[in-house]
Amino acid sequence: MPIAILILMLCLPVTAWAGWLWGDDEPAPRAQVVEPFVVWRTGPAVGYPVFHSSEKGEWLSLLQRKTGWMKVRDDKGREGWVAVAAIAQTRDATGEMVNLSVPDLEAFSNRTLESGLMMGEFEGASVISGYGGWWFTPNLAAELWGSQVLGSASEILMVNANIVHQPFPHWRVSPYFTLGAGHIWVDPKATLAVPEERDNPIAHAGLGLRVYITDRYFIRAEFKDYKVFTSRSTNEEATEWKIGLSIFF
Repeated sequence: MPIAILILMLCLPVTAWAGWLWGDDEPAPRAQVVEPFVVWRTGPAVGYPVFHSSEKGEWLSLLQRKTGWMKVRDDKGREGWVAVAAIAQTRDATGEMVNLSVPDLEAFSNRTLESGLMMGEFEGASVISGYGGWWFTPNLAAELWGSQVLGSASEILMVNANIVHQPFPHWRVSPYFTLGAGHIWVDPKATLAVPEERDNPIAHAGLGLRVYITDRYFIRAEFKDYKVFTSRSTNEEATEWKIGLSIFF
């Protein structure tokens, strides 16, 4: 699977919740500050400098959301970025608290969908993988994987379907176990003769670790032991480890 497609698998969901919240044909919702103050930054990240603050009682127009940040405008026309967690502590025109989804550890524990991009080694060769997963219970998920292995002697493509068991879904650092099956295609890089391409069914067992970071992001690392079922008298074995970044919904 080309690397560009794998990156797209990870990035596409981000744009879905990083775009505009409201259309241009509707007035921007407004929120009133009820805390002593909220700070503004020049961009949507903690690395941007603080340049302004709004005090209790001020009204802000909510313009755009990018992950954990909201672009706002005050009555003097100034614009900046405020943390969504701070906006969630403001009130709307009806006097109710502004209803904004702020992903946290609890949301991570109760996620339904996730996807990610991971890199590592498959039998000493570089591997890049992309996946999507659906949690049908807090402890069990079904996943679909696509991987590309770039070795010096061959190129390998793999697809796998997995079942994942996570015993402790509410832990920030959560171990899990995985079982699955799929197919592997091996294309040798021979120059003196035309090699025969090989494709075989595979199965694997593995264990891994999920580490919640912040917002919708978590790190995932895992090790898998593969069994390659060949038409010869003996089957083959292979090991793989990888680590990467994932997002959840």
